[in-house]
Amino acid sequence: MKTKHILLILALLSLFILVFARVGEKPWVERNECVGCGDCVKVCPTNAITIQNGRATIDPELCIDCMFCVQTCTYRAIRTAK
Repeated sequence: MKTKHILLILALLSLFILVFARVGEKPWVERNECVGCGDCVKVCPTNAITIQNGRATIDPELCIDCMFCVQTCTYRAIRTAK
């Protein structure tokens, strides 16, 4: 039963990402704006964001461009290329 719920959640998350993700736009951190609050870390589904030296860092290999971090950042320190 628990496995079915997990699979359903993963399927819905994948669908959400496919529908709402912006293809080709990689989020990046404006280091001067980031205060290291960690809100972005909490919402990242792939754990692509870490706080290093008091600032968020995004691992492009793990990032799936879901933009949750961009939408969550109170300080607008995470932006997209476009």
